[in-house]
Amino acid sequence: MEEALGHVVPGIIISGIGLWQLFNHIRLFSLDPGTYVAPAWFPAPRVRYLELLVILAGGAYGFVSEMFRSMPFNADGSIPEARLRHHEHAAIYATIVFYAGAAVYLDHSRLLRGRRTLCTLLGALVYAQELFMFHVHSTDHAGVEGQFHWILQVIVAACLATALLGAGFPQSLAVSMVRSVALTFQGVWFMVIGVMWLPGLIANGCSLEDGGHSIRCHSDKSEHHAKAVINLQFGWCLILMALFVVGLYSYVCRRYPPEATYGRLPEAGDPEDLKAGHCMRGFTSLEIEV
Repeated sequence: MEEALGHVVPGIIISGIGLWQLFNHIRLFSLDPGTYVAPAWFPAPRVRYLELLVILAGGAYGFVSEMFRSMPFNADGSIPEARLRHHEHAAIYATIVFYAGAAVYLDHSRLLRGRRTLCTLLGALVYAQELFMFHVHSTDHAGVEGQFHWILQVIVAACLATALLGAGFPQSLAVSMVRSVALTFQGVWFMVIGVMWLPGLIANGCSLEDGGHSIRCHSDKSEHHAKAVINLQFGWCLILMALFVVGLYSYVCRRYPPEATYGRLPEAGDPEDLKAGHCMRGFTSLEIEV
């Protein structure tokens, strides 16, 4: 159960942040496609730093829980072998905390130029750290676990690539949407991995071992079957995610149509301008600070 919660809870938070960013990117583009520039993060209506505070709190809690669940070091200052994976997880959480704190600082430093680009690159740093630690993880992710984590690395790599592209192409909605969808998918896949640790949902022919910290299959056939099921889970999650994104995009574009722009006031005796003046609509202003 501990392993399940350790994946499901972060997955819920990551998915929530991804959905928040996806919704706001679509809304911002729909309101005025011509002036769209993707921000690194979005202020909330009443609590400006809500997104960053959630990231900061989640990262800080994860760091403390990984580092201080038990003694992180031996008496001589070395790292116990059983604690290596916790130190690796803590390094990821520390990078997340650094990103959120730096984003708040950059937002207050109004005189600094290139704040959006720098903040986006710091977000890419989080994905790079995550990808590196998952790839060189000290835990032997073989068999079923290995398949789950290999797919997770692919998703994180997509987040990293789109974050880097977003720094150079901030006006591309496609880049912003793929990054937000990849972040949401990363959270969903964390939850799928967490569900894997529930005893009643483990693949046939496999079981929990090492005190519930690893999964082993009893034969090559059962392992092959379990990996095939994991691939199917990824495929169906991808299809459902695509359907959800299309539905969300359609809803947001209808809910937030493009706003009318200023036009020249019609002059007396100018029939064409008078006709255009009757067709003009009012608009409301939108202010987004990043």
